Amino acid sequence: MNLVAAMRGQYRRSETLLWRGICTKATIYGATLLNAVWSSKSAAIVFLIVACVGQVLVLVLRSASHARVELAERLRRLAMLQDGVGRDVPPLEAAALAEKVWTTPEQAVASPYYTSSFQQGPRRLIDITAECAFYSGSIANAAWRTFLGISIVASSALILSLILVTLVGTAQTRLEVVAKAALVGITFWMTEDFLEMSLKYRSLGVSCERVLQECSRLLEQQSPSAEDAYFTLHEYNSAFSNAPPLPSRIYRRRSRRLAEIWRETHPRTTAARGAQL
Repeated sequence: MNLVAAMRGQYRRSETLLWRGICTKATIYGATLLNAVWSSKSAAIVFLIVACVGQVLVLVLRSASHARVELAERLRRLAMLQDGVGRDVPPLEAAALAEKVWTTPEQAVASPYYTSSFQQGPRRLIDITAECAFYSGSIANAAWRTFLGISIVASSALILSLILVTLVGTAQTRLEVVAKAALVGITFWMTEDFLEMSLKYRSLGVSCERVLQECSRLLEQQSPSAEDAYFTLHEYNSAFSNAPPLPSRIYRRRSRRLAEIWRETHPRTTAARGAQL
């Protein structure tokens, strides 16, 4: 199995599921606005059904997305260990992964994927951890600012929606009032998702910066220990705990410039491209 290709495929699938969940919430939110404007008993009943089914679908999509992220992180750790210290995937773990990863995207993967020029060992593992932390930190910092802006826009939509409900809220049946009151909760959940993602991306960016500094300190040593190498790898992996997948669009937009910066400021690298995640 090509660990890097499988990892990237799982991250893309996780991101797709995540955005499907957000789109589902946006659809429910749109239904509430239509119901607020078009007052009728039938519309209120339809909205309540759509809201209930939609929330169940959101939970299913979120759970599936999280499972894909966990699998992608597992593949990333194995890929970094394989490249960094030459550790092969144990046969039983390879069998378990093959059972979980049925297909691998047919996309070209740069070889070598990680650009470190060190021989396999602790120093190379630290070097590729630094490379990954550099890319992930930059993308996470851009993502947290983006989703913070989206959260502000969504919160503004909440305020406008409440004003709309107030203006058209006269002469309504009890069912219609209940349906429109749900607008507040559903919109809050939608804006909370964006804010939560923003904060998690912010935390990831800070953690990656800390890992990058530690890797820089270790690389200045003549012979960093294997324990230090594994510790920094663990710290990098822990930074992704409960973090959503990094947006691939932001990566594609920034990858070329990040690769240039990495080559210019990190002369030990030899390949022409950096590593994703």
